[in-house]
Amino acid sequence: MFKDVSDLASCEVLIVDDSELMRRLLVGCLKDTCKVVTVESAEQAIAYCQEETPDLVLMDWVLEGMSGLEACQTMQATPALSEIPIIFVTSNANEESQLQCWEAGAVDFVPKPIVPKTLQNRVKTHLKYKLQADVLRNYSFIDGLTGIYNRRFFDTEVERLLKQRHRVAHSLSMIMIDIDFFKKYNDHYGHLAGDDVLKQVADKLKEIVRRPLDSVCRYGGEEFVVLLPDTPLQGAKIIAKTLVRAIAGMELEHSQSEHNVVTISAGVASATKTCTSVESLMQSADEALYQAKGAGRNTYKCAN
Repeated sequence: MFKDVSDLASCEVLIVDDSELMRRLLVGCLKDTCKVVTVESAEQAIAYCQEETPDLVLMDWVLEGMSGLEACQTMQATPALSEIPIIFVTSNANEESQLQCWEAGAVDFVPKPIVPKTLQNRVKTHLKYKLQADVLRNYSFIDGLTGIYNRRFFDTEVERLLKQRHRVAHSLSMIMIDIDFFKKYNDHYGHLAGDDVLKQVADKLKEIVRRPLDSVCRYGGEEFVVLLPDTPLQGAKIIAKTLVRAIAGMELEHSQSEHNVVTISAGVASATKTCTSVESLMQSADEALYQAKGAGRNTYKCAN
C-alpha cells in the first residue's frame, strides 16, 4: 500500500538556528539523507513554511526574537502549517523542558551536544512517518476519478474551518457547483465521455482555486464544492464568476444543453451570525445554486 519510503532524497528539512556553526553542523549530518534548507529565525521559518511546506523542521529552542517554542505553538495553531512535524534541538533536556516540547506540539527532540547518528536516525524515522501519513491521507481524502478532494475530506474540513472561524473570527465562504445538464450529457455521449468531462472540470476548478488554504472537493456525481477560508462573500462572488466563465470558456461540446457547451451553475454562501453550522451554510449555498439554475444556468447566485 505504501510507496517506497526508504528513499528520502526528495524530502526537505528546514533547519532553524541562529548559530551559523550549528547550522553547518546540522547540514553536514543530513545533506546525504535529504534536501536541507536553513534560516536564522523563527519568523523566517514561519514565512518559509507558508510558502514551501517542508517535510520536517529542526528547530532550535532558544532563538533571537520569537523563541522556537513560540514558533512551534504558532505553527500548530495555523491550519496550513499544523501538519509539518517539528523536532526541537535543545540543550534543555530535563523533564520539564521535554514536557514543554510535547505540549507545544513537537514530535521529538534532539539533545545538544549533537550526536550525528542519533540526529540522522530520528530525522529519518519522522520523515518516513510523514511520507506514510501523506499516502494514507491521499487514500482517504482524494477522489479516485478526478484526483481532487472527496466528500470525506469536505465533511472533515468544513467542520474544522467552522470551528476555527468561531475561535478566531475569520470569514468562511463556500461555492456549491453543478455541471449543467450532466445526465443528458451522459445519456448522449456515454459515461466514459462523462467521466472525462468530470476530470476536465475538476482540473480547471483546481487550476483557478490555487491558494494553499482553499480546497476543491467532489461532493458527489457531477457536484463540486469549493471551500474558501478567510474569504468574505464579495471575494467568493468574484471567484464563482471566474469559475463559471472558465468552464464555459473550455468550449467542451454539449449538444444537449441550450448553451451548446459544458457549463456550470454555482451557489455562493458565507458563514454569518445566522449561518453558523455546516447544515445552515450548505443549505444557503444550495438555495443559491437552485436560484442559479432557475436563472438559466451557466451563472452564479449568492445566498441572501
